[in-house]
Amino acid sequence: MEEQVTPKAKLALKKPLDPRLAYYLRIIGTLFAITAAVAVLLSLVNLLTKPFIDAHAEEKRIAALSAVMPDAQYETVTQLPSGIDGLLAMTRATQNGALKGYCVQVTSNGFGGAMELMVGVDENGAITGVSILSHSETCKTDRHSWLVEQYPGHSGEVLVSSAPADATHVQAISGATMTSNGVTRGVNAALQAVAAYTKGGNS
Repeated sequence: MEEQVTPKAKLALKKPLDPRLAYYLRIIGTLFAITAAVAVLLSLVNLLTKPFIDAHAEEKRIAALSAVMPDAQYETVTQLPSGIDGLLAMTRATQNGALKGYCVQVTSNGFGGAMELMVGVDENGAITGVSILSHSETCKTDRHSWLVEQYPGHSGEVLVSSAPADATHVQAISGATMTSNGVTRGVNAALQAVAAYTKGGNS
């Protein structure tokens, strides 16, 4: 005859939980709770600060538009040309209803990593101005200003050289050739974007 096991006997047969296992489970549970709480807090902080961050970025973008293509009205280009490395956005600039040029937002890589630029290009394909929106380069800001002041008036493909700037090239920042090359790549991408956009019958 099969022996019946009572509920009390079943409980007696169960082995108590290993103290070490219980300790590890408590640690895992605590860490999980902390991680969940931090994730919720970070989400809340992001939710609260995102509008301010977005507003600041938009203010910076508008200031850059005015810097590279002043005294104009701006209209976002919705159909970007394809095949342009680093192209982020294009803005059509007009003055009294007439096309003045384009402001092109691009990304390129320098010594410190990614950098974002705003490049103004007039209706004839010449650069009107360059503004560095963000970067992680190590050289000083005044040296960036010295570099970007060399681009206006250039068209086609801009080259980088150690010699003083002329109609075909800009002079690299001494000791910061990678930064100079990165900015120039971004500028050339902007020129290519405008050329491709206007060649496609857009204006």
